[in-house]
Amino acid sequence: MSSGQDLVALRSFLAVYRTGGVAKAADALHMSQPAVSHHLRAMERLAQRPLFVRSGRGIAATEAGHALASRIAPHLEVLEEALKGLAPHAAMLTGPVFVGAPGDQLDGCVLARLAPLIDQGIAVHCRVGLSTGLVNDLLRDELDVALVTKIEGTPTKQLHLVHCYDEEFVLVGRAGQEPYEPQHPVPRRFVGYSEAMPMARRYFRLCWGMTPPAPAVTVPDMRSVVTVVASSSLLSVVPRYLAQRQIDAGALAVLHQPKEPVVNPIYAATRRGRQQLAHISAVLVHLRAA
Repeated sequence: MSSGQDLVALRSFLAVYRTGGVAKAADALHMSQPAVSHHLRAMERLAQRPLFVRSGRGIAATEAGHALASRIAPHLEVLEEALKGLAPHAAMLTGPVFVGAPGDQLDGCVLARLAPLIDQGIAVHCRVGLSTGLVNDLLRDELDVALVTKIEGTPTKQLHLVHCYDEEFVLVGRAGQEPYEPQHPVPRRFVGYSEAMPMARRYFRLCWGMTPPAPAVTVPDMRSVVTVVASSSLLSVVPRYLAQRQIDAGALAVLHQPKEPVVNPIYAATRRGRQQLAHISAVLVHLRAA
């Protein structure tokens, strides 16, 4: 870690030392529990020995923990007193924030939009996953923010959702193939990123009121799905932004034009009540930016 991040980690360590628990320290610091836990692990790596052990329903300092607290407490207290005189906007966003998203959205949206925060010093740790798993991780406090679709069954009462953008679904195939019609006598084969093919399922339901064919090939990455379509006779339903470069280059073609665009809303989600935490709020603002 940088020296600035070390200081933030020391502040988290001291808060845990004084409160006797990660959750209490996180509340006192207006940080997330994963962030405080991350700081404790960093301090233990730096000290090369355990600083806390489990004790009853909380944790207790080891001898090394007591020694570290006695050395740093007076200095941090002086620094905190000095910081109290600064304007609120001067507070540093040093993280860490734990963010989850599907791989293609992490690459195409999340990292680009969070780049200004990263340049300001915030630490961002990313995890790849699909909406259902990411929502579960949010509710277990293993993630701070996740980019998800508003999938059926999502416990929205437990989540704070911020609309980021709408992705358009298109049915594509290699250039030169004939337009797609579901009643065509010769079945057309599809590739998807899972057996369930949720994008194709949504597209077929809205366009034809039916379920799509079962996939002949599954690849757990939408960017790879586009690559397979561009190099084979297989078709797929994909977000337009992933296929647009190949469409413009003439490698892919849109094989069906629906009466209305088929769109899917994408949300940045956090567990309800945590959206006011400074680090999480900053991430949500940047993910929402046009």
